[in-house]
Amino acid sequence: MGKRRAPKAKAAPVTLDNFLACLAVNMAKVAANPDAFAGSKATVGNPVTLAPRVPEAGTWAAKQIQRTMAAGAAWKEGVMHPKKNPVEAAKAANGKYKAKMAAALQADSFLKGLGNVDVDEMYRVIEATGEEVFTGAVQRREGKIRHRIEEIRDDVLALATTIDAMPQDTEAQREARVIANLRGMKAIGQKRRG
Repeated sequence: MGKRRAPKAKAAPVTLDNFLACLAVNMAKVAANPDAFAGSKATVGNPVTLAPRVPEAGTWAAKQIQRTMAAGAAWKEGVMHPKKNPVEAAKAANGKYKAKMAAALQADSFLKGLGNVDVDEMYRVIEATGEEVFTGAVQRREGKIRHRIEEIRDDVLALATTIDAMPQDTEAQREARVIANLRGMKAIGQKRRG
């Protein structure tokens, strides 16, 4: 009589308490073997062929791009007719913003994110984008630019007049004028922000 096979031990159920640990284990498994889980590829079945549990990367990306491109009009409609006043909503979220920013600074997320930048891909995107994206954005903001300049012009004139009154005979005096200009522009910015 043959040996009886021992029943396969069932894995502990995933709960919210152990979720991150289970996720880490599964991420390690799929990193070691992309086909580690059932459903990684399409399964030919009878009577139907089952799609993979998560779409293949090329299929997934193509679908995301197609749907995003098709959503342009809906995006504009949503932006033009928001459900909440965006400025008031942003003010209400100030505490959340501060907490998230503090956590990101603590975790050094900015520097870690820079480690993931593919510089070659960045320049391919810039090259494909074309200059009209930049110049078009400037043209669309012409009114905003003019308004901001009108807001600060008098203060910039006051700054220039103040710097003009500073001596400039020596290298040290000229350096002092440059530093004064920097400090003055910062002060104008602070005044404008309130």
